[in-house]
Amino acid sequence: MPRDARAYLADIDESCDAITAAVQGLDVARYQASRLVRSSVEREFIIIGEAVATLARFEPVIF
Repeated sequence: MPRDARAYLADIDESCDAITAAVQGLDVARYQASRLVRSSVEREFIIIGEAVATLARFEPVIF
């Protein structure tokens, strides 16, 4: 059974905040030079994508 739609929206919001925190103060060159930061940001985008895909399937009105 899918989670409540608000939980997916909270996941998206938290991931956006995590991305913002991870790249704060970095320019493109420093971002590209840091595998740790790039991996972290990529994982957060995966979480966002999974949440959006689930909302599209189970909560099309909210999507």
